[in-house]
Amino acid sequence: MGLRILLYGETFYYSSKGVNKGFVFIEGDRITDIGVEAPPEYELSELLLKYDKPALITHGFSAIIPGPEFAFRGLEEGYERIGAELFEKSIEASISIAISNGITLPILVDDASCKATAILSRLQVRGVTITPEPCSRPGVLNILLDRAGNLFYNGNVIGNIRDVVCSPGSVSEKCLFLDTRSEHSRNVESWLTKSNNPRILYEILVKPYRILRLDNGFVDVKSLSDILVYDLSDPLLSIPISRLDPVAVAMRGRPQVVIVGGDIAYEKGEYLLAIPPRIIDYLV
Repeated sequence: MGLRILLYGETFYYSSKGVNKGFVFIEGDRITDIGVEAPPEYELSELLLKYDKPALITHGFSAIIPGPEFAFRGLEEGYERIGAELFEKSIEASISIAISNGITLPILVDDASCKATAILSRLQVRGVTITPEPCSRPGVLNILLDRAGNLFYNGNVIGNIRDVVCSPGSVSEKCLFLDTRSEHSRNVESWLTKSNNPRILYEILVKPYRILRLDNGFVDVKSLSDILVYDLSDPLLSIPISRLDPVAVAMRGRPQVVIVGGDIAYEKGEYLLAIPPRIIDYLV
């Protein structure tokens, strides 16, 4: 169960109304209040994150990430013959690295065995799997892919995979899911920089939350508490406050704090939700 968390001080949050200066209050897995000045009782929360220097709070991202091919991305072959232990460790590593880079709703492509879905569920990380057959597991949202390439969620057609899935180098407004499986870099800033239209790509990174009816993809009241905090005192992220732009900030570096479902998942280099395993120990 998530904590009550207050983020305040020199904080700016990216809501559906734009970038605003003020606080963000979290109760469990939802944002329950935002505004200019936090009520005094909010300072009784279990966790206070006060920023004396400017910080930007944005909604978390979602993208298709590598599964068992994580250590083999960019290589022509290899992962098809890996054993069960490396299969699991590769998925664990991919998920943990994704979260640390702001992917708070990871999406895996699984097969009819549902192995990747089961691993995601065991890690207790809320995520999504795309499968050819139903794969129902606790905490995992399941998108079905039929033989014609059509994607379905809860019986509703999302679209054809050829139209609604794109890579960082070929984004368009009709794209709904970003496929990063073949990208060497796991950093969101790298994908944004590579894109022919980083603003559209940024929008695609929050679209799955809307498509799956989880929230509106902004830091708003009732949105999921999947949020990112960029400490703008970091020289890599520093930007004139008068021109504060979430896309520009995300293109400069990773967030210092990642909150998933109301829990601190990553903070300043420390993995707190999903710990990346040493997959080099399982590679030959």
